[in-house]
Amino acid sequence: MFMREKTSLKNILIILIVVIFFVVGGISGYYFWRTLPQEAEINEIDIVAGVVPHHLLAESLIEDFFSYIVTEGSPETIILLSPDHFNAGSILGNSFITLGAETHELSGLEIDSSLIEALSLKNDLIFSNESINFDHGITSLLPFIEKYFPETKIAPFIIPSSISLEGAERLATSLNSLASPKVVVIASVDFSHYLPVSLAEFHDVKGIRTLINFEKENFEDLEVDSWQALYIARAFARLKKREFPKIIGHLSSADFLEDKNIEETTSYFSLVFGGKESQEVEKIEELNGTTILFTGDIMLDRGVEYLTNKNSTYYPFEKISQTLKGVDIVVGNLEGPIVEDPPYFSDESLKFAFSPEVTKGLVFANFNVLSLANNHTVNMGEVGLEQTKEFLKKANIGSVGHPVECDKDFLSKEDGIAFLAFNKTFPFNCPDNEIAEIVKTTKAENPDDFLIVMLHWGVEYQFHSSLAQQNLAHQIIDAGADLIIGHHPHVVQEIEEYKGKLIFYSLGNFIFDYDRYFLKETLQGLVVGLEIYPEKLVYRLFPVKTHSSQPSLMEQKETEEFLQKLALRSYSHALLPEQIKAGIIEIERSKK
Repeated sequence: MFMREKTSLKNILIILIVVIFFVVGGISGYYFWRTLPQEAEINEIDIVAGVVPHHLLAESLIEDFFSYIVTEGSPETIILLSPDHFNAGSILGNSFITLGAETHELSGLEIDSSLIEALSLKNDLIFSNESINFDHGITSLLPFIEKYFPETKIAPFIIPSSISLEGAERLATSLNSLASPKVVVIASVDFSHYLPVSLAEFHDVKGIRTLINFEKENFEDLEVDSWQALYIARAFARLKKREFPKIIGHLSSADFLEDKNIEETTSYFSLVFGGKESQEVEKIEELNGTTILFTGDIMLDRGVEYLTNKNSTYYPFEKISQTLKGVDIVVGNLEGPIVEDPPYFSDESLKFAFSPEVTKGLVFANFNVLSLANNHTVNMGEVGLEQTKEFLKKANIGSVGHPVECDKDFLSKEDGIAFLAFNKTFPFNCPDNEIAEIVKTTKAENPDDFLIVMLHWGVEYQFHSSLAQQNLAHQIIDAGADLIIGHHPHVVQEIEEYKGKLIFYSLGNFIFDYDRYFLKETLQGLVVGLEIYPEKLVYRLFPVKTHSSQPSLMEQKETEEFLQKLALRSYSHALLPEQIKAGIIEIERSKK
């Protein structure tokens, strides 16, 4: 009897201690609760994270997102992550912005104040009700949450663009350790912004692949309005070990407006992550493409240097920088050396030399690989060439090719992509048969790599390639090259398809100071986007125009006129000119 009473007393004391932790201990009680075995974990909802747009133009896609989640159960709390649309972080500080502790509801939804308070102990949080109430990344989604989950609590956060990867990782880890088992983290994010439809689709390739595969190193380079929000939601799914994606939809503002002539669009991609294996495995595999963007000649001396010194290091790339963002590999031809103390050359000079400061602009423009196989990188001799390589290396930019020797520095590799570069503007270097043999050997040694050959060749200001160029191009394709990219003529030359491979004889100028020259075509260039998939290649053509040494995308009417002229001067089978006019060329890959 005594032992029974003693045991009962002991049980009562244990219960009292637990109650004290919850009632008096506040946050301590919250932590204690998280360490206890949870019966609720048996009732976890399947979905733990998702991505949804916040533009109300995409209302039907938002509806589809929340109506799908509700079929899997109702979360206790929704963590809502929004971009900082109005730059509140620049005023309030470099921290996550959320609601104050005294706030208990927002638009009729209860706030999970306990979770926010617990998160504040492990993360720097700023409390600003005004910012939360003002940002449409939050407010646009609240009516949908109230409609589908009226009993669910919310914890909204605005994420300033200055938040680091470490900060995003810390919040995801904190959410994993502190949130209840029935929490869903939602990133309110729109993808490629205010771009031509084809370019937005091109950017989405890397964005979607990075998100689905959780490519941690790529998030910061994505062309989205908050890579941090995407990262936190995706990292949370990884930590919860619920990473199977279910795609809700991939559309754009052009789809909703049904306007085929729209100049700009914004992409909307929506999906959820959960524990159920997706039945769309084949569809998701098709999204695993690699993207490469090729530009024309880049000359940063003379008039370009004058404008750069007058404005900023980033000046030449400011109007085109968004185009160059969100791509796996950005490639160009650097038309001159980077040296420690570049001499002054007059506006009439045909010799160039660039200050080391130009590397800041090249990094800003996201260049990964630059060809040095041209007639100007040797303008400051072999010493200048070596300095160029060193400055690029310090900037983490790869270089390929030699201005004179075709068997030196000819190969560069980037994630399954091999680059070769040769200069054909000097009559004494790089015989055709030697180039073909190098290509053949390289392909034999790297059979699984996509082999790209860059050539500096042709006659300046000529709109068609020469017979000599065509013969060499065919030899290089026969030797195993998968693609040829040409530079040097300062104007865009034709595109040819040969044995299922494309030859871009010249992309024209990208950065140059030819505003005063006699040919308007020297102020036009072609930027080529390439998507590489196991079964196909997709080439996207983006014409650019230059004003005051700043390239920018052509407007739609200009683009159509440019591509029509390019199609007329291009040749191959009957389908290629029509694809050039449309700005998209698809090539099936031969099966090995």
